[in-house]
Amino acid sequence: MKHTKPKMLIFSHICSPQYVTGAEKLLLFMVRELLPFFACTLVVPCEGVIAVNARKLGIPVIVQDIPLVVPLYLALPHMHDEISEKQQGPSWSELFMLLSREQPSCMLVNTCVHPLPAIAGRALGIPVVWSVMEALRDTPYQASAASVFEQYADYVVGISEATLAPLRTPGMIPKTLLIPPSWDQNELQPEHWLQHRANRRRQLGILDHERLVGYISSSIFEAKGLEHFMQMAVGLAHLHPKARFLIVGNPVDETYFERCLDIARQAGLLERFRWLRFEEQVATVYPAMDLLVVPSLTAEGFGMTALEGMAFGKATVVYGSGGLAEIGRATGNEGCVVPTGDIVGLTARVSSLLGDEAALQAVGIRNLRQAQAAFGIAVYRDRLRKFAETLKSQGHRRAKVFKGSGPAIYLLDRGVLRPFRTMEALTGVGYRPEDISVVPDAFLAAWPVGEPIGTAGPEPRPARRRRSRLRRGSKRRRGLRRGGTGKRRRTGAGRGRASVGRKKRRRKAA
Repeated sequence: MKHTKPKMLIFSHICSPQYVTGAEKLLLFMVRELLPFFACTLVVPCEGVIAVNARKLGIPVIVQDIPLVVPLYLALPHMHDEISEKQQGPSWSELFMLLSREQPSCMLVNTCVHPLPAIAGRALGIPVVWSVMEALRDTPYQASAASVFEQYADYVVGISEATLAPLRTPGMIPKTLLIPPSWDQNELQPEHWLQHRANRRRQLGILDHERLVGYISSSIFEAKGLEHFMQMAVGLAHLHPKARFLIVGNPVDETYFERCLDIARQAGLLERFRWLRFEEQVATVYPAMDLLVVPSLTAEGFGMTALEGMAFGKATVVYGSGGLAEIGRATGNEGCVVPTGDIVGLTARVSSLLGDEAALQAVGIRNLRQAQAAFGIAVYRDRLRKFAETLKSQGHRRAKVFKGSGPAIYLLDRGVLRPFRTMEALTGVGYRPEDISVVPDAFLAAWPVGEPIGTAGPEPRPARRRRSRLRRGSKRRRGLRRGGTGKRRRTGAGRGRASVGRKKRRRKAA
């Protein structure tokens, strides 16, 4: 008997057309490693690099734009209002139709800005795995933001303790799981590192005896700390004449980028800097470096750039922002973790390594070994396998009772919507009011409507015709009843009331 793998829909929040961001890279890596357990389909908002790479792996791709909710990640007071607003647009109904058409066994939603797929999946009873790659911003509304994850995610997979910390509420602790990123060492082509080093340094004009200090960020903006790198580099330049500096990344804020370059221009040192806008084949860039600096000013969800530097056997100095500090502790590299924003400390640590060639090489070798032990592919696959088995064992719990904007409540029974005649009919077949999922009207309109469920109520009595005033005047009903002979006669009570009336009239006449 042929066994098919359960189907998983994976929702990427972005699909960059020119380059792959860190979040996209980590997502595609996870999807590839999930293929032995699930039949994966990737959903992207537009065509781009990650879609092309997924198809190369044989992963089906669906292009469907789904609005993001950035205020959720920023933990802003209007985040719930924005979620509600996005649910009023046509993309909300289209999302339900996608899930109904694809019928996944489970779904994975990527990043904190992508709540709509999780909410829709939960409404349809599809198990939701929410992958968080960034830490919710620390604001007075952080707990309210965390409640969205608690309400709509069956599992939350974090890439670091920094990403999971805001979500570890009492109700969420059993649902959270730490699976740090990894890499496949064979794909880094270590047998070609020496050749890549020679080729890149020749292209960049870096001599063998010079030491190249690198900075890498797929998108360069203020939070990534390029300004701190430039100030550090200028401070090092006079102490270490053999030092050269490489910037790799795409500036998304040109004004900020030029301000950073001005630091070197004003010091008359710009000729000691090199810049590559972006390099997808990162395996050819890291070998050219002698030391990597990651001066991120924001709480990094993980810090994959730092781990990549270590995986290439490079000494790596970082600010202790979020997950970067965790990498330092896990690899025994605490001495290369500098307090965030401490430019003096950053300069001093890099300077000490540049001034001691033996220490520089020893730290690089140790980083390669420790990175493999703490975050290597064998460790990653073991963690992911255990989680995949847990997820597959949960079974499916499809939602079957739905309600749109109107009062009607329906049971989805073998592709047909059957309305409940009464709430008693709903509870009579084993459902509760809390089992009702509110869905867009367009979703309900896509299904045929079948026979109602429940006993029809009694036929309403026809309205009693009122007797005409003339008839009421001639045949007064008060005090009358029909006797056995068909004639009306007064009841005893009626006779009594009539006698009292006659006595009053007689006294009045007297």
